[in-house]
Amino acid sequence: MDGLNPNQRRAGTADWLQPPEEETGLRRYVQTLRERVWLVAAAVLITTGIAVLYVVTASKVYEATADLLVTPVPGTDTALSGLPLIHQSSDPTRDVETAAQLVRNVDVANRVKEATDSPLSPRALLEKVAVEPVAQSNIVAVTAEGGSPTEARDLANAFAAEAVAEQTAQLHAAIDRTLPGLQARAKAAVPGGPTSKRALRATITTLETLRSGPDPTISTQTKADAPSAPSSPKTRLSIAGAVLAGLVLGIGGAFASQLLDPRLRREEQLKRLYRLPILARIPRKQRRAAKPLPPTELSLAQLEAYRTLRGTLAASRRASGSDSSAILVTGSSSSEGKTTTAINLASSLASVGHSVILIEADLRRPAIAEALDVQVKFGIESVLIDSVALQDALVATSTLGSNFGLLLADYAGGWISDLFSLPAAREMIAEARRLADYVIVDSAPLGDVIDALPLASYMDEVLLVAGIGKTDLRKLSHLGELLAEHGIKPAGFAVVGTPKPKRSDYHYYADRQRRRHPQEKLEPLTSGDLSDAAGQPLRSGGSQSE
Repeated sequence: MDGLNPNQRRAGTADWLQPPEEETGLRRYVQTLRERVWLVAAAVLITTGIAVLYVVTASKVYEATADLLVTPVPGTDTALSGLPLIHQSSDPTRDVETAAQLVRNVDVANRVKEATDSPLSPRALLEKVAVEPVAQSNIVAVTAEGGSPTEARDLANAFAAEAVAEQTAQLHAAIDRTLPGLQARAKAAVPGGPTSKRALRATITTLETLRSGPDPTISTQTKADAPSAPSSPKTRLSIAGAVLAGLVLGIGGAFASQLLDPRLRREEQLKRLYRLPILARIPRKQRRAAKPLPPTELSLAQLEAYRTLRGTLAASRRASGSDSSAILVTGSSSSEGKTTTAINLASSLASVGHSVILIEADLRRPAIAEALDVQVKFGIESVLIDSVALQDALVATSTLGSNFGLLLADYAGGWISDLFSLPAAREMIAEARRLADYVIVDSAPLGDVIDALPLASYMDEVLLVAGIGKTDLRKLSHLGELLAEHGIKPAGFAVVGTPKPKRSDYHYYADRQRRRHPQEKLEPLTSGDLSDAAGQPLRSGGSQSE
């Protein structure tokens, strides 16, 4: 097998871009809330804190209620017509509403101000009082608020009493204006006249009786009592309302942030986008690393995840029956863990005796040399342009074994990024496949730049790296379309940044054991040597003449 015609994962149709049936229902909603539970909790804490602050700092308001009884006089009583009394109408509700209007007016407020010696203006006093008819009754409720229980009680009782007094005063004034005329008519009345003297005297008697007492159509039914608790703020109701408001805002914010957040937050989002398997789940690192991590800086749980990735890809190679396998590792954008994945996949393959060549094809931001602490004399530019033999440009490391070779970038950026479009790049991959069991290519993120896209067509597998909280789903979608346009179907995803193992997990105890013995270093297996076609072992850096 010459290595120039791999399977390439060509797909007659880009069926892998067609997502499976989207997960719906309660489970998806619960997952969204679990991911953003901090947002819901923050909203509840903020609204509850505001409510508590309001309850603590707000002035207490007390309410007291006095009841007035409305007893309209019959509208057929001619003796009382024209007097400022509440006359019975065909609609009892209207009678009570009329009484309510008579209670809450400026004249009554002036009386209350004088009676209570209040510093407030009549208009301000009216703002503290509400007068409402009690449904299906002849009762008018006069509710007053105050800064103390006694203030609320006294104000409610004052408005009720002064409303009756105002109506009584108006009634007496009207009677005083009417009586002299009636008395004069009664003296001048003659027998047989249009109005009998007896009828006039009866009217006069009725008016004199009314003049001697309060208005009979409105009276105080029940005086207000001092309230035992403030009506505002309502502590329990305020806090319960704040918690409910926080839940509504938090849940709404969680779903809104899901719709607006372009970042990958859970692996289910990948399943909804593509028909591709998740080949490995690499747990997140406790501290953010500024550069790619070699095997010696990984936790045992992370190393186990890369062993899982190794096993999955090795099984694919065995199924294809090929002598060697070329794997391109790429992603949609930077800082997803692509280079760390490439390094540790290659290291894991080498640790079980496979000969491996790791090619750094990210010419924009080369980082492998710094991560593995090696020096570059001849690199990928030297191989592709200066005709340096691949065997001479390979670099070995003492920590990763003699069966692990590196072809690093010796130039960054510029026009040199078009190198992989040259025929020499195809020949380089073919030579690497003859030298090693596995060729791992660390590509620049194809979602940002397409420098290494020509190399993808020479690969057996294309591995996509996605980082939880890092990958932009829009760029990932663009990358999927780009690969589909070139007939390339990825092998699957390596998801970086998944949750750490639980206490019940085997890895948890392994991590604890490692922390107890930090002096123990991980030493990869170094069985087997990387050799060229003539059987010469790979030398550590430089050319054969060094």
